[in-house]
Amino acid sequence: MNTKINAIMKKEVLHIIRDPRSLVMAIGMPMIFIFLFGYAITLDIDNVKITVCDHDKTKESREYIAAFTSSGYFNILKITDSEKELLRTLDDGSAKAGVVIPSKFGDTLSRNGQVEVQAITDGSEANSTNVVMGYIRGISYMYSGNLTMIAMNKAGVAKIKNVPGLNPNIKIFYNQEMKSRNFIIPGLIAVIMSVIMAILTSLTIVREKEKGTFEQLIVTPVKPYEVMIGKIIPYWVLGMFDMMLVVLVGTLVFNVPLKGNIVLLFFMTGIFAFSGLGIGLLVSTLANTQQVANQVAMLVSFLPTFILSGFMFPIKSMPLLIQLVTVIVPAKYFLVVLRGVFLKGSGLMILLSEFFVLTLFGILLILLSSRNFKKKIK
Repeated sequence: MNTKINAIMKKEVLHIIRDPRSLVMAIGMPMIFIFLFGYAITLDIDNVKITVCDHDKTKESREYIAAFTSSGYFNILKITDSEKELLRTLDDGSAKAGVVIPSKFGDTLSRNGQVEVQAITDGSEANSTNVVMGYIRGISYMYSGNLTMIAMNKAGVAKIKNVPGLNPNIKIFYNQEMKSRNFIIPGLIAVIMSVIMAILTSLTIVREKEKGTFEQLIVTPVKPYEVMIGKIIPYWVLGMFDMMLVVLVGTLVFNVPLKGNIVLLFFMTGIFAFSGLGIGLLVSTLANTQQVANQVAMLVSFLPTFILSGFMFPIKSMPLLIQLVTVIVPAKYFLVVLRGVFLKGSGLMILLSEFFVLTLFGILLILLSSRNFKKKIK
């Protein structure tokens, strides 16, 4: 390797070693991110606490209540005959939903009549509320269907062994257990790599300005691209080390399956890392203080990756204008790679388009940073 690049690399490594904050940020932040997000963020909805107001207290109402407990989705907090008590449990947050069974519930059903059961949910969390309402509808439809079959048998209409109907055989690929951790943890790698790469490299050039060594760097016979390469490589290696830590924690602690080729995973991560490095270097050439560089790097790396990459919010559900903006977010394409390799076992041929896009982003951002740095040293 070029001796000038080697010299810049050694200088940057010394900066990292002598600055404990950089090491703590580089190693501590990924661990904080993965444990915080891995344990705190979950989209799984089960064991929902509900209160049942049973005005009927008959065999039919008890069977209907039993359908909730046997489903595995609900945990009956309380069975009462007071609607005020039901509302109180919703107000204090001890219950997420409530079901009101009207009087003459069993009598009406025994006469093949229609009964309206009221379901009340806490709508302060829209996503979980929609899921809970879907569970309640499903249980009610199944209970109603069973009653219909019983009524038909009693009437002699359906006394046959085989009743025509549909029985959907549903198969779930890639995330059979439907655990939210299995797609949140791989997505976290994109967030961690974006933030760490951008923040650490954003301090490289601006650190030289603050310490007064920038002028010495200018007068040395080192070309701009040599400075860029020399400053990038140490942080690229540090980023890949962070990647290894996150993958180990994700697979060993959170039991996230890694179905694809781990060499392909690290190869694509190495390509993506240049995008974060380019963003950080660009910020570093524009900022005048480390504090400003740190804040700007956090803003331009974390927010687009967290909000616009599809990590937490589906891109297809966003307004068309925002969907167009996501095209320039590198993490969007890296997220496809991560979930493809982790959950689907995707190979390079399937991820070829993402490979080219990430390579293009990395080259463009590094060139833009180098060009901007070149202007500074003239």
